[in-house]
Amino acid sequence: MTIKELQALKPYLKISKVAEEVEGINKHTLLSKVRRGTELTIVESDRLEEKLEEVMTDAGFTLTRS
Repeated sequence: MTIKELQALKPYLKISKVAEEVEGINKHTLLSKVRRGTELTIVESDRLEEKLEEVMTDAGFTLTRS
């Protein structure tokens, strides 16, 4: 997941809530990165992507990358 993808989700997603659910990600750091456009680390990206996929799958959605 790139910072651009996460920024695109911001109007639809409570980013601070997602960060609280992902172990090892500080919500204040993540919100700051989204605001400034600072790229995510590989670990942050992977963990966020895994959590979002889990949440969306549980809700009945299928995620694909284009």
